Amino acid sequence: MTKDDWMRKAKALHKAAVVEQRNRNGSSKCSRSEAADLNELQHAIGSHHGIHLVTYNELRNSLDEMFTWVKSGSKKVA
Repeated sequence: MTKDDWMRKAKALHKAAVVEQRNRNGSSKCSRSEAADLNELQHAIGSHHGIHLVTYNELRNSLDEMFTWVKSGSKKVA
């Protein structure tokens, strides 16, 4: 996965989390597909947490943190 591919996928997932938060569903669990996408993004930057159904609030926070790591260069997309 290239950095551009990673960013595109992460932005789409982040947008989905923001939409759910705006719809007052932030404390709802994300879908299995969204959890799998998050896991793929984590693996691409060397973080291996396994697939977990997290809330949309947690999903957004995790993506915010990963964006910071990738943009700063502290984590590289493999």
